Amino acid sequence: MAYVTGAGMVKIDRHYSLGVRELAAQAAEEALRDAERGSVDFIVAASSLSYMQEPQLDLASYLASTLGLRGARALAVEAGEASGVAAVQAALALVKSGMARRVLVVGVDKMTDYNSPETYRHLQHLYDTVGEGFHKIGHAGIAGILMRLYMDEYGVDRDVTAYWPALMHANAKENPYAMLRFALDPSKVKNAMPLAEPITLLDAYPLGDGAAAIIVEASPGRAMAEIQAVESATGYPSIAHRQNPLHIESLAEAASKAGIMGGDGLASIDFMEIHDSFTITAFMILETLGASDKGKAAEDAAEGRYSRDGELPVNPSGGLKARGHPIGATGVYQYAEAAMQLAGTFPGVRIDGARRAAVVSLNGFGSSSYIGVLSRP
Repeated sequence: MAYVTGAGMVKIDRHYSLGVRELAAQAAEEALRDAERGSVDFIVAASSLSYMQEPQLDLASYLASTLGLRGARALAVEAGEASGVAAVQAALALVKSGMARRVLVVGVDKMTDYNSPETYRHLQHLYDTVGEGFHKIGHAGIAGILMRLYMDEYGVDRDVTAYWPALMHANAKENPYAMLRFALDPSKVKNAMPLAEPITLLDAYPLGDGAAAIIVEASPGRAMAEIQAVESATGYPSIAHRQNPLHIESLAEAASKAGIMGGDGLASIDFMEIHDSFTITAFMILETLGASDKGKAAEDAAEGRYSRDGELPVNPSGGLKARGHPIGATGVYQYAEAAMQLAGTFPGVRIDGARRAAVVSLNGFGSSSYIGVLSRP
């Protein structure tokens, strides 16, 4: 078995005065204090854009030195937007194999050291560079295509889709680690600055810097949560290759491996933290998992199914949309938030009595998908 025994997060913001190592160290030191224990056997560092924004290879070993953990084994993980959960998967494998008893997982990325156009050019590398990336359609461009397809295919009104970002802002408003801590009126979403029609700025995640860390270890000790599973699968590099662009095959496969694909499996989950990089991504994830019927996720969100008091609360943190999405760090934020929820210590919206949680992370729109399951110890 493997447990989360400590968690630390930095508020997602524009941290112009802090470098990657400084941000990561802040989160790591908080997680180590939380765990109230000594050293670690392994450091697993997740990062993605920082390799271009603040060029530094072998980040894990340099972070070990920064933290005064020289001698610890170090491993860097890069899996695009899913880097954080991929790092947790690596830590879980290290603990379950017996190679390590105690692993520090740190996710960190900075996105504001360059101007926005340059950062968006860096973000192009998350997508298929011989397809969408080569032609520079852009991640918002793909989201716009998918949103238009979703609305046309299922007859979904644009106004109904606006309730998702409004819900995320309502949740993030209570999360001290979130970047966008203000309420959002659904009527403002479709009239905001357009990114790729019908997608607007208020359908997308903000650019921010962040770092999060968790301690994963074999001994339950002062465990916040038990990690029951972390599963993953790869998918098509482009939505053009899919039979149904709105269905994420890699996520369906990963969820099946984790035993929470629809039906009774999903019914055992008390809340989820999912990868809502765009409004349409949230709908695709919820419908792929079977939480909503096809074409019904937007309506279900508008009717409160995914609210804090709903049938299946989703993203009490505010999600990527409002908590923020510092790329390689995001999956570690999700794990830290889920563990805190299960321990009853999350400082924002709390899901009272939650015993089991799921974490969903994607790269792009499903070139790879990761899903984790955590439970109260």
